[in-house]
Amino acid sequence: MAVGGEWAEGTPEEEPEVEVVYDQTAEPEAEYEEMEPEEAPPVEAVARRDRSVYAMLSGLGFFVATLLLLFLIIPAGGTILGLTVLGMGIGTAIPYLWLAGDLRIRPRQLRRSQARFLAGPMIGVLAVVLYGLLAVARPNWLLLSESIGVVAITLASVSMFLYSMLWKG
Repeated sequence: MAVGGEWAEGTPEEEPEVEVVYDQTAEPEAEYEEMEPEEAPPVEAVARRDRSVYAMLSGLGFFVATLLLLFLIIPAGGTILGLTVLGMGIGTAIPYLWLAGDLRIRPRQLRRSQARFLAGPMIGVLAVVLYGLLAVARPNWLLLSESIGVVAITLASVSMFLYSMLWKG
């Protein structure tokens, strides 16, 4: 066929047929050994683990703790409210101080050993706060369990948030 879609010098029937012969002498396939499953080298994971589940659970925990605080603890008021909020603050600080050496975002002046040292006494202070809640809410066990639940959920949610969002590893 010529340029522009016209036949060049005659029809296709008049053109001599050219037969193309390919060299089909291929080498036979080499035999290979299949490795037994116990002989296979270990495969190391290169991708980071998905931590989105921890982030989701952390957000759910913060939501539940806020709802419990708003609808159950604040109406009780008084000393229960103060001790619960203090426990939530300490429960937020303890995981941050304990994990401070392994976080991507942290104050440069705070070293890992110093942060873990500060987390130790805070655990003791949290135990005193929980004892105070027990002493104040002794007649009302439901209120006591709700306030301790708010503090525990806050502590767990902060830990999961730090692990899912700010952990170096």
